[in-house]
Amino acid sequence: SIWVTGVQTCALPIFLEAAERVVTEVGAARLTLDAVAQSAGVSKGGLLYHFPSKESLLGALAQRYVDSMQHCIENAKCSLQDGESGRDLKACILGVLGDDPRSKAMGAALLATAATDLTLLEVIRERIATHTRELAESHADFALAAVVTLAIDGLKMRESLRISSFTPQQREQIVNELLKIAEEAYR
Repeated sequence: SIWVTGVQTCALPIFLEAAERVVTEVGAARLTLDAVAQSAGVSKGGLLYHFPSKESLLGALAQRYVDSMQHCIENAKCSLQDGESGRDLKACILGVLGDDPRSKAMGAALLATAATDLTLLEVIRERIATHTRELAESHADFALAAVVTLAIDGLKMRESLRISSFTPQQREQIVNELLKIAEEAYR
């Protein structure tokens, strides 16, 4: 923690930003607490006070990734008109498939780590379950809306793993088609 004018403020963002840098550079599987502490410019003991293990730090990174994606979706929603048909689903398309380079790097790193530690996926699993419930309770054509979310996930995964072969123009066509389908799902 950092002391500012006698008031203790949370230093967690400093540690998480440092961990993101390390994960982006060497991958989550090779992340060490020593490397994160060094990147944050703090002692390992200072880091251990907040994150007693590598797993707890990676869990916090997974939560930060989910929160970041939700923030991107909320920002995209603000760019759409209130009452617009399929607004929530369109915001999901635009937010998740947006140009946030940090989310692309972190998505790939967390996915690679999750292959060996499935508990990291729990926070992502919970967010997806909430989103699925919201879709089911909305007045959308559930199957059509679910296909859109699956397409978002597939494109996001390809891009996170850097295996997408779509040109920028093809990607734009795909996103535009998903937006059309999202509107159809709410008719």
